[in-house]
Amino acid sequence: MGILYNLCIDVLIMHRKDDLRQVISEWFLQELPDTIERDISIPLDTSIIVSIIGPRRAGKTFTMYTIIKKLREHIPMGNILYINFEHEKLRNLDANDLGDMLAIYYEVSKVNRKEKIYLFLDEIHVVSGWSNWVNRISETKEFHIYLSGSSSKLLSRELSTRLRGRSIDFTVFPYSFREFLRVTEVLIQDPNLLIHSEKRGTIMGALEEYIKIGGYPEVVGLKDLGSKLLRSYIDTIIIKDVGERFRIEPSILAAFFDYAISTYSKYFTGSKAYNYLKTLNYRVSREFPLELMEHFTEVFALFQTEIFSFSAKSKKQYPRKIYVADTGIIQTKVRNAEIGRLIENLVFIELCRRSEYFTKFQVYYWKEYGKAAGKEVDFVIMEGSKVLELMNVTYASSGETVPAREISGILLAAKELKCTKKRIITWDYFENGDIEFTPLWKWLLETEMG
Repeated sequence: MGILYNLCIDVLIMHRKDDLRQVISEWFLQELPDTIERDISIPLDTSIIVSIIGPRRAGKTFTMYTIIKKLREHIPMGNILYINFEHEKLRNLDANDLGDMLAIYYEVSKVNRKEKIYLFLDEIHVVSGWSNWVNRISETKEFHIYLSGSSSKLLSRELSTRLRGRSIDFTVFPYSFREFLRVTEVLIQDPNLLIHSEKRGTIMGALEEYIKIGGYPEVVGLKDLGSKLLRSYIDTIIIKDVGERFRIEPSILAAFFDYAISTYSKYFTGSKAYNYLKTLNYRVSREFPLELMEHFTEVFALFQTEIFSFSAKSKKQYPRKIYVADTGIIQTKVRNAEIGRLIENLVFIELCRRSEYFTKFQVYYWKEYGKAAGKEVDFVIMEGSKVLELMNVTYASSGETVPAREISGILLAAKELKCTKKRIITWDYFENGDIEFTPLWKWLLETEMG
């Protein structure tokens, strides 16, 4: 029995090596597809491990392709290896297989040993024990290593222990509005010059389309087919990213995801989610919905913000606000989605983008639960312990249509938090004053906070 078992293992290893050899050989025959330059600057020559992370289908692989194209201008082709570990022939790999992968790479490629080798390891998180292997080969100083994956476990703050602080991360989201305009060939002008120009109508029309279909690269330009593609993304997130990774029945994940998406730009509590699942006859623990929320957050499908407080305990006592990775996903799942909540969701994702996913600054919400209950601020922008800016979002096109609660909430928070920078994002109303009213299209076209 032992001999037969060992023979089966040897055959399996041999087949695994053959699969690796085929995938690597195909890479050197592959023509890279056309790519679009994204508004994200990733270094081409660094000894630090680079992690490219973000939602599934947001463009991480094509970001890698863009880097590879630039490298090929001065680096021998044989010194660049790209592997997608979600390839159908590379399922269930572990760290030992990564060693075989490198050996086979040296065997089949024409490596210039005088030059460093660039390794692009796409969806690396599906490989068991990958971090120890990456850590070990990075110590040899022979490689520039680029990792990618749809898992927040690849964030540098998550990897600091496993990779001993030698990693930096870049988050790729679906197209920003600026990228959307560039791809759809809408001329981008100085937003300050458009404030009093009728030409801003073209930009606002594009913004309406952007909110409707979202910014996933493959969806942009597909029109009616885009919603079908978005539904396939949702199925993949549920079945593969969460279901297979955490071994959870897809039907309950689908029910939970539908509920969570319906709470976009609103407050989420585990107890309400638990009661919802209970009405569908799912027998789960009261903690289970919170666990599911963490799983969907880990794969960048959902995002959470905590209430602003200098007390860590207080942050845990209050509900979190929920946002979705892309407004196209919301429009696909929520009938008659509210425009005000959609643009708040859009602003949140842009804040994620500009903060480099809360590395440059952090984002919270503020809500008064005392005498002034009901007053709130959508976004408190913080750097360390300093409040940089308070921001509310409203679907208003004139001063008269700005709800009074948006103004009173931000004024009360500014007094309590001692913050002088106050902004209300509107649909198309502009005014400078104690509170700055900024049209959404203008704010989205600005490149920095301010």
